Amino acid sequence: MARYKFYNYNQLMMVPVSLEQQLIPGTLEYAIHHIVEQRLDLSLFDDRYSNDETGRKAIAPKLLIKIVLFGYSRGLISSRSLERACRENITFMALACNHQPDHSTIAAFISSIDKEIESLFTKVLMICEEEGLLGGTHLSLDGLKLSSNAAKEWSGTFADLKKKQEALERKVEEAIREHRAADKQEETKSDSDNRRRQARIKRLKQKADRIEQFLSKNKPKTGTRAKEIQSNVTDNESAKMATSHGVLQGYNANAIVDEKNQIVLHGEVFGKGEDGSSMESMLNGAKEKLESIGWEDPLKDRQITADTGYYSVKNLEACKEYEVDAYVPDPQFRKRDVRFADAGRHRRSVDKRHERYKSKKRWFSVEDFKLDDHTGKLICPAGKALYRNGKNFQTKDGYIATSYRAPKRACSGCHMRSKCLRSPEGSTRQVRIFHGRRPGSLTDKMKRKIDTVEGRKVYSKRLGIVEPVFGNIRSCKRMDKVYLTE
Repeated sequence: MARYKFYNYNQLMMVPVSLEQQLIPGTLEYAIHHIVEQRLDLSLFDDRYSNDETGRKAIAPKLLIKIVLFGYSRGLISSRSLERACRENITFMALACNHQPDHSTIAAFISSIDKEIESLFTKVLMICEEEGLLGGTHLSLDGLKLSSNAAKEWSGTFADLKKKQEALERKVEEAIREHRAADKQEETKSDSDNRRRQARIKRLKQKADRIEQFLSKNKPKTGTRAKEIQSNVTDNESAKMATSHGVLQGYNANAIVDEKNQIVLHGEVFGKGEDGSSMESMLNGAKEKLESIGWEDPLKDRQITADTGYYSVKNLEACKEYEVDAYVPDPQFRKRDVRFADAGRHRRSVDKRHERYKSKKRWFSVEDFKLDDHTGKLICPAGKALYRNGKNFQTKDGYIATSYRAPKRACSGCHMRSKCLRSPEGSTRQVRIFHGRRPGSLTDKMKRKIDTVEGRKVYSKRLGIVEPVFGNIRSCKRMDKVYLTE
């Protein structure tokens, strides 16, 4: 017969626990405890409390910061998970010095430190500089699109939102009529049905009133082309952004990361999906942070790498203004790289015959037009001639080009019109051919710089500097959403 050791849950154990001994030197929790307790001056939080004579004693901000930082490092984002950890996890107990803050206390603290957080970030950056953790020779910039606490369904132009409000009001009127008709039929009347109909009417009214209130208090948003863009009723600072996983309503989070130990020097969020105009703000933020920790001319001649999303005249002008050694490739730079000449053979097949993927062109491009050397005219795919109406002129972006236009009679009855004109109401096709180098062009200079062996070598560092930081934050720490809105 099997024999087992005796066990009995009805017993007590005396387990002495030293909170300080749970914070072992060399661990992350010890580093957070030491820095917050010994290196940071948190007296800036004192002004928010007025309980010196009356009121309940508050939990020290040092303890709350320790809990939040260590919790975020372990992927505990919600205030309830942090509250539970302070009751169940010995490491959190040690950091909180056996205090057990309520989730509402933690949430209120996190949502109210927006004014102090930048000062704390700078102080931590100064500690990193004192410990020799910053290199400063190579910085990398990148962005990450994060969804906000807002639904795409509440987005639209003011005209779209007005239509949605009117549709909701019509539904309210319809629901009220149905409710009155049901009241007249005593045999089908029940309390549960009445409550359900009343709750539906209330929800529809709230939605309609919400849109009406938003339209009365806000003005239409305009984009870079001075045209109205979509607003959002829930979070109007966020925007719709295209990602590899679809369109999301959120923010574009940018960060500049130092090469030596992948330390973030500056972070900022933008309510727009494109990065073509954000480099100036990011460089200015990084410059201010580094100057505050004692660096002189912190960005001058520093290497800055960024992906093709940042390739724009405005961003390159910002790099020139801040005198940085920038490496920002254009979207076509890999096509000019001989190392990727046979990259197509690695493309995944898409059908049973393993045929190579070929993009289907919707409209004719410049390559489909041929130049007639004898007449100097451009011949379209339909065989019609386009006359030259501008030669060697400079566009607003600094490009030098030759412009061609088709006569109206050539396009009016053309059987290829749908593949040539992008707009159905367009009258004639225009084609611009860019040629020659443009003296003083920042974009041409950057292309030549990236195409060099040294340029490609420097740019290749970007992938190992900033990408792991975003991967760690989003995947490991699970910080993949902007939870707080004003």
